[in-house]
Amino acid sequence: MRRKSFLKGLLLVLITLCFLTFTACSQQAALSDPFDFYNRVELGATKEQVESDLGVTGVLSDGTYQYVDETTGFGVMVVYDSGDAVNMKTIYNADETKIMALSDAVVTEEQGSSITEGMSYDDVVSLLGTEGIEIIQMVNPSDMDKPIHMMIWFNEDNTGLYVTFLGEKGLVLSVNYYNE
Repeated sequence: MRRKSFLKGLLLVLITLCFLTFTACSQQAALSDPFDFYNRVELGATKEQVESDLGVTGVLSDGTYQYVDETTGFGVMVVYDSGDAVNMKTIYNADETKIMALSDAVVTEEQGSSITEGMSYDDVVSLLGTEGIEIIQMVNPSDMDKPIHMMIWFNEDNTGLYVTFLGEKGLVLSVNYYNE
């Protein structure tokens, strides 16, 4: 009887430790997500909503507000329209190479030349072999239901592709190969 009670107690302790470990790891993962601030900002949200959701006040520089997560060093730059609604958001880090390093693509200038206007996001992914990383989202003044998204596919040497899409994972508007 004593052994059964001991085993139940041990099992309870192990379950509690697993739960605490999982909770701590989940909280740490949330704290270290470089896209956390970027993903929490929605087009059309008010400046007041953004600052409340992020828990920080933006720093204004050249018409753009910067919100930085001190834990990760990443954040979001936001442009507001005249009504204080989010018109554009860009992932931010003081060291731009850290943004490029979020992509683990292996792409070439020739692949970029194969991407044409009107090609679908899925076709681009098939051609490049991996998903892109969204770094900019902005209101499309021609079609409010289809924002403009810029995605990157970057190599370890900081060369890569910037592809602009009409709509989330929509159709290609433009493609540029970046080579320092």
